[in-house]
Amino acid sequence: MGTIAYPRTIYSYIKKGHIISNFTKKIFSTSSYYGNTTYYKAVLSQYINHASYLDIYKGTINLRSIQTDVSVQPGVLGANARHIIAAHGKPEFIFSEKDLSIYVYKWKFNGLKTRCEVHLHKNKAFLVNYIYNQLDVSERDYIIKSITKKYLDQYQHEVDLVNGKISDRNNNVLFIDDYLLGLKITYLSNCESDWYEAMTAEMNDRMSKHDAHVRVNERRFFNKI
Repeated sequence: MGTIAYPRTIYSYIKKGHIISNFTKKIFSTSSYYGNTTYYKAVLSQYINHASYLDIYKGTINLRSIQTDVSVQPGVLGANARHIIAAHGKPEFIFSEKDLSIYVYKWKFNGLKTRCEVHLHKNKAFLVNYIYNQLDVSERDYIIKSITKKYLDQYQHEVDLVNGKISDRNNNVLFIDDYLLGLKITYLSNCESDWYEAMTAEMNDRMSKHDAHVRVNERRFFNKI
């Protein structure tokens, strides 16, 4: 004798649809996570070679310096990882390589989306990037005017921040990279901080080892010919 198949209730269809929906969301969120991870690794790997940071600093030397009485990123520059996370929450992504860590945040301020990178060397923040993409002219001008108003107040209409840098009393600096359809705002600890000395020493050591290796190969070649 066959069994009677009772019609499914609407609840069973809703429940099934809910399960499928959650499963689909999980698939896409996982895909998005791995996609972001690959992107962040590709973008941030440029910093593995500490020469990138030294080049950033050297690039600020010739910029016209504008003094401010307002401290540049006082709650971040010089802070350790625990303080950063306590103040700003868990990062969306963390890039780590030896003594270097980069915390990536995605925020939205007044309708403007930004990617924030907090760079730490030996657990101490020394550089912060705010990266704004796909800006129209009014959004770009709004960001620059807001920065000059905060740090320079009454002189905000008298400075060219795109071709200069803002320096505070601790010689920490703020400068802007103006690129196609976007802005990158960089906050950098002064060169007297630990990061600069450590990276300079590491680069010099790396160059010495490279030169020594070249000399050994040259001697081997000379002895064989």
